[in-house]
Amino acid sequence: MTERFATADLSGLFAPSSVAVVGASSREGRPGHFVLQALQMMGPTGAIYPITPRYEEILGLACFADLASAPRADLVIIASASDRIEAELEAAAASGARGAVVFGAPVPGERRVAWLERVAGVARSARLPVLGPDSLGFVDFAHRVAATWSLPEPSPAGGIAVISQSGTVYWEANTNDPRLRFSFTAHAGLEATLSMADLVRYALDLPTTRVIGLYVETIRDAEGFVEALEHAADRAVPVVALYAGLTEQARAQMTTHAGRLAGGRASLEGLFRHYGVVRAESPDDWWTTLALLGNPRPLADGGLAAVMDSGGGLAMFLDYAHEFGVPLAQLAPRTIQRLRDVLGIENVTTGALDFWIGDADRHSNADSLLEVLAADPGTAAVMAFTTYAETRRAGFAPRVADACRRAHGQTTKPVFAATYTSRQVTPSLMLDLADEGIPILDGMRTAVRSMSHAFDVRQFQSRWTGGPSAPTGLDDDAVAAGRERLERSAELLEADALEVLGGLGVPVVATQRASSADEAAAAATAVGYPVVVKSDEGITHKAQRGGVRLGLADDAAVRRAYDEMSGWLGPRVVVAPMVRGLEVAVGVVAGEFGPLLMLSAGGTMIELLDDRCYLLAPATPEEVARALGDLAVGRLAKSSLRPAAFEGFCDLASRVSEIAAVYRGVVRELDINPVMVSDEGCLAIDALIGTYAREEAS
Repeated sequence: MTERFATADLSGLFAPSSVAVVGASSREGRPGHFVLQALQMMGPTGAIYPITPRYEEILGLACFADLASAPRADLVIIASASDRIEAELEAAAASGARGAVVFGAPVPGERRVAWLERVAGVARSARLPVLGPDSLGFVDFAHRVAATWSLPEPSPAGGIAVISQSGTVYWEANTNDPRLRFSFTAHAGLEATLSMADLVRYALDLPTTRVIGLYVETIRDAEGFVEALEHAADRAVPVVALYAGLTEQARAQMTTHAGRLAGGRASLEGLFRHYGVVRAESPDDWWTTLALLGNPRPLADGGLAAVMDSGGGLAMFLDYAHEFGVPLAQLAPRTIQRLRDVLGIENVTTGALDFWIGDADRHSNADSLLEVLAADPGTAAVMAFTTYAETRRAGFAPRVADACRRAHGQTTKPVFAATYTSRQVTPSLMLDLADEGIPILDGMRTAVRSMSHAFDVRQFQSRWTGGPSAPTGLDDDAVAAGRERLERSAELLEADALEVLGGLGVPVVATQRASSADEAAAAATAVGYPVVVKSDEGITHKAQRGGVRLGLADDAAVRRAYDEMSGWLGPRVVVAPMVRGLEVAVGVVAGEFGPLLMLSAGGTMIELLDDRCYLLAPATPEEVARALGDLAVGRLAKSSLRPAAFEGFCDLASRVSEIAAVYRGVVRELDINPVMVSDEGCLAIDALIGTYAREEAS
């Protein structure tokens, strides 16, 4: 439904020389009144034309009965009732408008689907970029245009761009926190022509944008969205995403409320991981990270240094830094000695300090501490904690704030003021610091979490080389042979799937088929005891149905297992050596941005533990290793295995992702569970491959 627009195509929409407001109103509280206030508040350089037959003037602006009687406007804002929008948009297209914003829309349902198709058709025919319908509008702080009924703070352009599919999130950006400085905010609405991808590209081209915040429910232009994220990575502009719809109940609510079906969260995770998008855990995490990354000063080399006026606060800070993997500044011996001299104590060993020790005037040392810490080459940033929103009578916070100001003026490194909690009820001092360019981070845990995101961004930007990974290392003849076999099969179970994977370079367990007790015994001797005997009758969940026998140590045990199994499941079995190790599952699933590699705990634990992650295929071994760091099974593997064994598993998983990429459109799903990983190596033990041939056959 969406059409791609370049930034140059959008100048008439977001930086218009004139604006017409259809459905303008003199009634306070109406969108048609709010938008006139917003346009005047931001002070656009061009003309504003209220379009309404009911009034001669509104807010000092002369009104026109309709678009045809008004001067031509670059931007037409349609604030009419939903039953008039279609006709008003046709009039806007006929008038020569270069962009439109549509506030309203019918309620979700079949009627709205057909209506949206017609509205999109009008816009496409005129090649008219439309924000909405069902949008709250946008604010372009760089061009001083507010086409919105969410009244913004008329602040100077800043570093944060917010693009949201939630009206509430967009509203909060414009109205809630005067400490934040934005370059651009937009509510995507129903995306008749303009998609989130178009809005991201536009925001990236604004000169002050340093970070982009996304609230995402679904992606309508998958290809364009991937290109926009790649554009952001190329420009070293971090993207911070917040998204709901992780549960069926949440997805149903989104469909009911907005008529927008949530896309696959696995697909988003894989895409975001590849392009270094920060995935915020909560709105507080999202906003705080945007405040931090919107700062014009990037992290320097090294780790985080922090000072605070609380011993308990320092203990919690160290806990949070460990939990989120935030590197602390490793200070030079000379710096350590200077800190000891300032504090008058000897037990200073790190760059995390409590300066409230014994002397009630320790706040007077904050200046020196921040200066010394910021000057050390091992410090990437300095964070100063106190209760900045305390009452003025207390008197401590202003002294720490003054220390932040002086440190900010003496260093090019970022200096952050942070609070212990988010309970800030007298924030005037915090507002002052924000006005002076010092970001305020609310709550210690959230502040430290946002710092972990900043270090992740720094690491991603240091390794980013551009574009998706390219499949390598697969033999052309093996790929051709595998394709021929896959394209004529709806599903390949254990032995066949392992045979295909083995031919493509995946290490697999040696497996032999048998159809009698004698053949099973001979196969066991060939592969070596102890062995596993499994049913080969094309059934799934073999273990639950009695189709697996483990650890068979001799001929008699194999024959007995075969006789029992074949009696109720059928004569065909596979025999393989018994392999022990850590069980990990590797899979491939289809996603809206391409095939995804899935990693999780293996064996029966895959059903019990919510411990999995997704990577866009193909993924390099290095990408696999980083992703495993987010999983309990991955951390266990790295800590318990020799480096060569861990690297071997990463190579195996990467090879599976290459197979997924090469057979895109052929392989629908691939499940290897488990891969047995030990210091002796790693082997795929059981596998299943489903192809699109199954869907074609049905």
